[in-house]
Amino acid sequence: MQTLTPKALAEEWAKNKTRPVYYLCGEETAMKEAALKRLEGLFRPESFNFSVRDAETTDMAQALDEAQTSPMLAEVRFVAIKHVEKIKKEPLKTLLAYLEDPCPSACLLLLADWPREKSDPIPAALTAECALVNFAPMSQGQAVEHMNSMLLAKGVKTDGEALELLIELLGTDSVTLDGEAEKIVLYMHGQNRVFSPEDAIALAGFARAQNPFELSNAVGGRRAAQAAQAAQSMLEAGTEPLGLLSQVSRCVERLLKVKRLTAAGEGPSACYQAGMSPGQYHAAQRDAASYTEDKLLRSLRRCLEAEELLKSSSKRDPGLVVRQLVHEITAGK
Repeated sequence: MQTLTPKALAEEWAKNKTRPVYYLCGEETAMKEAALKRLEGLFRPESFNFSVRDAETTDMAQALDEAQTSPMLAEVRFVAIKHVEKIKKEPLKTLLAYLEDPCPSACLLLLADWPREKSDPIPAALTAECALVNFAPMSQGQAVEHMNSMLLAKGVKTDGEALELLIELLGTDSVTLDGEAEKIVLYMHGQNRVFSPEDAIALAGFARAQNPFELSNAVGGRRAAQAAQAAQSMLEAGTEPLGLLSQVSRCVERLLKVKRLTAAGEGPSACYQAGMSPGQYHAAQRDAASYTEDKLLRSLRRCLEAEELLKSSSKRDPGLVVRQLVHEITAGK
């Protein structure tokens, strides 16, 4: 099995190359869906050589029989199976047996979002000619590049600082960023200028007089009342709940990293290991002192659980999920 990045996958398909099985896994669901659409656009398979199924409801044996059927008037038959994380025990056995000896004239695409608490049996079953494509959450740099590419394609030039600020405010989730890119294109229509940091703050739901980092600063300082008010104000201003969650989780991760570096006695170089300036590092050290490491670890796990709730079909109110999380981190034991 080979592991590919989403970019390497796109380059492979652009060369008209396919594999018997691609396992598209990771949290970036929207980017996996975009990859599937890209495949359709590049290979343009006829409907009788292309099908998309849902693992939770499909007959797995029937789907794999289809994959093993010779393609009609083409070299490859494409079969995509979504939501593989929801597959039941017996159909999973059938799938794993197929993966041991996949049909060479088929391209089977498996899309999955495995819950973090479960082990994933599929990677170990993939043979050497197959590939796992990791759609993990983007890093800040990758998210900036993603936004810049989308905006340039629409004719919008941006200030690098503006994009970095947007990512800091909204997080790296592609669904949120894609929506923000559409807003930016509409906002900049007819304006012959560069999208600026001031524009980024305004479009992210803040008045120019507001401090866009009020929430993360309040969470870091464990100021519960201020954090609750900041979260409420940002939600009322139209900030995406996933964007708020991203601010909170990055703050918790930063505090945990600083606390561990401090405990390890890393000295003056610790700030650079943490990716901060000395001033930022000392401020984070001060904030981290109000949290135990266990509290930060539990808070980080709660951030992950809240993210799964917001990305699922749960009927929970997104704003309420974020407000409860902020209260639990800053006011809870």
